[in-house]
Amino acid sequence: MTETEVLSKITIEHPFQKNRKKDSNVTNEETTITDVKRILSIINEDEVKCDGSFEKMIKNSLMTLVSVWREKKTHSEVAFEGLLIVLELCLQNNGQQPVFSTLIEALGYHSVQFWKSAIPIVFNSDLTYGTKYRDALLFNLTLFDVNSGRSKLKELFAADPYLQKSLLGVNAKRFGEQYHSLQRRRSKSSLLQSEESMSELSEDETDIVVKCSKEKQLRRHRSIHITSSSESLDKHDDSGDDNNVNTTFSTGGLTSQYLKKRVINVSNAPPVSLKKEKTGEWEIKQGSGGLVSCVDPVMSKDHENMWLANLGMNINKRNSSCDLTNKGLIVDNPPTTNTLGLPLIRQQLADVLFHVLADDEEVEDVSDKNKGVKDDLSLLGVLNNYNKGNYKLNPVIVQEDDYNVYYGGISNGLIWPAFHNLEEYIVKIYDDPLTLNDHWCAYVRVNYQFAIDAVRNSRPQDFIWIHDYHLMLTGMIMQNLDPNLEVGFFLHIPFQPSDEFFTKYSICSLPVLRGLLKFSKVGFQTHRDRESFIDYIKKYLPTAQIFFDPKTDTHTITHEGTNSSLGVFPVSIKNEDFLKIAKDSRIIEKSLKQREIVMGKNPPKDSNLIFSVERFDYTKGIKEKLLAWMHYFKKYPERIGKDVLLQVAVTNRRSVDTYRIYQDECLEIAEQINGTYKSSEYPNWKPLIFSTDGLPRESLVATYLAMDIGLVTPKKDGMNLVVKEMLVCNPHAGLVLSTGAGSEIQFTNAGLYSNEEQTYKRVVNMFDIDEFADAIYKAAIESKEVRSAHGKKLNEFIMANDIERWSSSFLDPAWSHQVIKLSDIKTLDDFYKLMMRTRDIRRQIVERVLKGIPISDHFSISLINAKDSLLHACKPGTTQIILQTDGEESTPAQLDIATEVKEFERDISFLEFALSDDVYNVELFIDSLQSSHSGGAEQFRMEVSAVADLFYDADHFEYFFTDRDGTLKSYSCTYQGSVQPAYSGVIQAQFARRCAQTCCIVTTSPMLQIGVLDVSTIPEGYYYFGASVGRDWYLDPSNKFRDTTISPDDLHLLDIIFDAISAMLRESKWKRFTWIGSGLQKHYGHITLAHQDVFSTVENEQVLLLDKEIKNIVREHDPSGERIMIKLTETDIKIFLKTSTSGEIFTKGDGLTLFAKKMGFDLSKGHILVCGDSESDIPMLETCLKYNHDNVYTVWVSTNETLKEKVAYLCKIYNNDRYAFVSCPEVLLGGMAQATIREININRSLAH
Repeated sequence: MTETEVLSKITIEHPFQKNRKKDSNVTNEETTITDVKRILSIINEDEVKCDGSFEKMIKNSLMTLVSVWREKKTHSEVAFEGLLIVLELCLQNNGQQPVFSTLIEALGYHSVQFWKSAIPIVFNSDLTYGTKYRDALLFNLTLFDVNSGRSKLKELFAADPYLQKSLLGVNAKRFGEQYHSLQRRRSKSSLLQSEESMSELSEDETDIVVKCSKEKQLRRHRSIHITSSSESLDKHDDSGDDNNVNTTFSTGGLTSQYLKKRVINVSNAPPVSLKKEKTGEWEIKQGSGGLVSCVDPVMSKDHENMWLANLGMNINKRNSSCDLTNKGLIVDNPPTTNTLGLPLIRQQLADVLFHVLADDEEVEDVSDKNKGVKDDLSLLGVLNNYNKGNYKLNPVIVQEDDYNVYYGGISNGLIWPAFHNLEEYIVKIYDDPLTLNDHWCAYVRVNYQFAIDAVRNSRPQDFIWIHDYHLMLTGMIMQNLDPNLEVGFFLHIPFQPSDEFFTKYSICSLPVLRGLLKFSKVGFQTHRDRESFIDYIKKYLPTAQIFFDPKTDTHTITHEGTNSSLGVFPVSIKNEDFLKIAKDSRIIEKSLKQREIVMGKNPPKDSNLIFSVERFDYTKGIKEKLLAWMHYFKKYPERIGKDVLLQVAVTNRRSVDTYRIYQDECLEIAEQINGTYKSSEYPNWKPLIFSTDGLPRESLVATYLAMDIGLVTPKKDGMNLVVKEMLVCNPHAGLVLSTGAGSEIQFTNAGLYSNEEQTYKRVVNMFDIDEFADAIYKAAIESKEVRSAHGKKLNEFIMANDIERWSSSFLDPAWSHQVIKLSDIKTLDDFYKLMMRTRDIRRQIVERVLKGIPISDHFSISLINAKDSLLHACKPGTTQIILQTDGEESTPAQLDIATEVKEFERDISFLEFALSDDVYNVELFIDSLQSSHSGGAEQFRMEVSAVADLFYDADHFEYFFTDRDGTLKSYSCTYQGSVQPAYSGVIQAQFARRCAQTCCIVTTSPMLQIGVLDVSTIPEGYYYFGASVGRDWYLDPSNKFRDTTISPDDLHLLDIIFDAISAMLRESKWKRFTWIGSGLQKHYGHITLAHQDVFSTVENEQVLLLDKEIKNIVREHDPSGERIMIKLTETDIKIFLKTSTSGEIFTKGDGLTLFAKKMGFDLSKGHILVCGDSESDIPMLETCLKYNHDNVYTVWVSTNETLKEKVAYLCKIYNNDRYAFVSCPEVLLGGMAQATIREININRSLAH
């Protein structure tokens, strides 16, 4: 009997193969233990301890099962089934997270292998039995990652990449983007051009297999299109024949699409209010909350921006997914929130059921069902209409029970009071660990749904802006789903938790810290809040590295491989909105009436209307304010009959016990005040007018105008915009402000409250009623002139720091850690570090352009800042830079960075063209290079045409062998600064992809340790690299090989000579040679030392002395000259090991022979392109000519007539005339770009 047969007899049912519609078969802990014990008995592991708690038994069993499964021996399949039994239990029951965590820990590094085997079984259960194990698995891994700070969800995606794509709707999203891009291209191109652009619908265009003759014929009829700077591309000329062979095709550049950057705003609360009228119609109105006021200005700038929020449309248990499926309203999985208003999503909206919490009756009959569907579709229509005239509003739909716990429970019952440092208001149920864990899971589930919706609706170029304490885990989850997105977070409330929050509630507090660090940007209202956050990072995440940049006032924190920038952005208001109302004559008249109602017709001359307005929330200090107000009249009885406090406390959250109790206590104190203090002189006077109803904005502004003093005294508040509204509307009013308000910190930092002048009265201790009453009294007796002067200063500051500045400052990429900042370049090390940072930026640019992903703003800002930093360090009006080397007294390095500056300028220009929507962006960029060509625009065009003609004649290359420095890139002042520009990387990669089969860069430079791989920006897979003249080869990270003919003794000899030269260069007279040109480099098989730079700044006598010294060192260790050969070039002295076979030096030609032999390539077949710029590249050409003299094409970048004659003579020997000479690398790149463009156009024509 086989193992499988034994297994099928012993276990009643296999995991994930049970019909879950039968209640009797639902697994539980008891059946899981029974099944696991049976598995253990089969694999002869009965000795595993199965006593104790369920979790302990499972832990012991899992370690054994994983061990047996990993062995891949007799019982491996049985052990795997045991693991599936435990997994099924975890996916069936939400409360089995500890068991799931144990399973993940037991799998360890073998999780990817496990998921590859388990995923098909899990999915089959969903398809066969209607289970939802896939969703449960995704969430359980997300919860594990959140709680542990790990990234196990990525391992699941590594096992099955399609799972990630299907979850995030990648293919559908890509189609939508391409459709959108195509529509825009149609509007910008002629009919013929647009038709040609349609083939751009995919990044990888399929090669069309046709007869060679047809393809050749098409190629023969294509002409190159290069214009001078004075010419323009005729994009709309459709007067000619459609079949005109000279038609220029719209290439769309080297990238497929460009879509502009959007802001994706994500918040718990929506920017609108929804109301169902008696007629059954839905009414949607723009909201007026603080978040809307803050974000609406930036969102309204572009109708393509999007706002994701929960509109109260959720799925509740009474409308289960099963019932809804039967009704034909939704599919098996919970409804998603794909984009409202985008072509991709409009088709799917009919599948989404919106369930409104306020309208939650069961549907009883057919007519009710139809009415419900009609209502939902009516709501869809309202939202669609809203989206047509505004930014796109997308509802995020979650389970209703989860939402109630997430919002009404843990967010406002724990996180809100904890962040305000008001622990007495934390709901007591969170003292129970089980309740805390359950509610935390609900919080994670809602954040998970927000994250999925945000990723589904976002593109790589978008900025996703998450708001407030409800969604602090969204960034962490989004990074696991798609690490390419830029996600920022702003905390609108204070961050002032106590230590107890991190000890008593660690299950959620530590993940919150880690989660916030997963955002690329985090904004706080005040420096106080940011400092508090950093202090807790230092204490509870001690491995985090923290850096501060005083120039931008930002902290950058590096933790677990991610970087996060922390900034301070005091939020403000849209001043114009309030001023427009405040200047309205109707409102001014209304304010006079309002003042008369509150103060009476003939109040005392020194009376004051003191106004306070806020939500009826315990964080606002209303209770403390009322107690101080009561004490005020006791301490200052002369103010009785004069001063009136108008308190508006808008009731909210009465369903929460802590809020209801607090509100009732305040109302009781209010009654006590009015019952205690009366005025016989002014019998109609009341010390307090207390209202719990909200004020419409016009009434609110009218009251601001009517007041004499604003009273804003929260215990803790993120910013408190009321104070800003007050002073914008009424700059003559006085102000009493508590230090608990973020705005008070902002005012203090701005110098508005100092020893010299206090523009407002400050309350430091809210619980000191004496201090509180004194502050009010000082404001009350202040003269109108002084009060008005203080109010004016506050008004001017607020007017200069409005909401536009807040949002633009936060969204500005310049303060992010992703941006290279302006810096002082003083040392050689500063220069090298800056160039390596630009290398990283350029690599990202190349990768994004090649993938058709638009470029983020921070890339161009970084390149501009890098260029400006270098120029600022140069001598005025030059590109000469003097840098310190090892110490203050050491010889400074003097470099000419003209090449680096030019390449920065070209990359910046390249980004401008790449970001444009012009279908000719590549041609226009190549044209722009004409202006900097030393021989002028006409010579540039002629040289590019010659190269392109050569490539055109070849049609396609089987092999492309090229040098790098001097050929594909201009020489730099030092090799460490020789970073490949982004434009060069893109053009080379596309040429390799379109025009050649096997591409190799063969260089004399080493591979690493400041070698060719360190300064290259081309992604892997486009080129093979042959370093050290082709002795050291890199194909990919797992495929490398070297020349094996070098003996260990020879390598040791080379090491000795290298050490001797290094010691010599430490002497002050030789030290400059460590940084000019390529410096001292140890290669595999030879050593190079630069004795001159490309600008010939070293005196000839010094060069000769250095060469003599180096020859002496070599002669000392190889007196007979049998093992070492020295070669001198214009810029370098090169020390080669002689080959063991011929006694000659190893050349690039030998390197190509080694490469072809190792790879099994036949160089005698196919067309070969060879490019070089120096004598060391000639052996490459000679080797290729020997193998295949009829099919070799070569381009040489040189103005040296002697070298050009050598190349021409060598080709003539082999009867080859397929060569071209160009004056600079930019010409060669231009020819490569034109060849690539034409290849794309031909493939399109063949496809049509």
